[in-house]
Amino acid sequence: MTRAPQEVTRYPAGHGLAGLALGTALVVLALVAGLNFTFAAAVMPNLAGADDRTFVEITQRFNTNPVFPLSFTLALMLMLLTVILQAVFVRGPAMRWAIAALVLYGVVLAITGGLHIPLNYAIDQAGDPDRIKDLARVRSDFESPWVVGNLVRTLFCTAAVAALARALVLHGRQSMRRAHP
Repeated sequence: MTRAPQEVTRYPAGHGLAGLALGTALVVLALVAGLNFTFAAAVMPNLAGADDRTFVEITQRFNTNPVFPLSFTLALMLMLLTVILQAVFVRGPAMRWAIAALVLYGVVLAITGGLHIPLNYAIDQAGDPDRIKDLARVRSDFESPWVVGNLVRTLFCTAAVAALARALVLHGRQSMRRAHP
């Protein structure tokens, strides 16, 4: 007995690209969330026990690390691409979750741009820790707002990861329904 050939479901060319962008955005966003979490759970609590000079010197070094702006920007670009591709090629519940993730990540970027970048700039402008007269003030102006803000952005970033993960699950289900009606 011969088998009848199975019908192959064809998707729009961008459907697979939309899924790839969604998965890639999820990975990069999870890395950003992990970076924020690492600062909330390990870096800043460990620096809390350091003397003022060490604290200021180490936090000034964070500003020269290109990983931060690159990862935050790449996550944003991939999320924007994901939303566009979902809107053009897929539509449906996955797109709505991707938009929710983008909005949540927008809050992360607003906290970063409105709080963390100015604080990082201010501690950088304080100058050489060996020449700062009031290290305790420089530290206190920076530490508490930065730590609290980072905790809040970590929560929003984690929520954005969860929303993007939900979008990926729904995208996969939609693909399966199309393949196996």
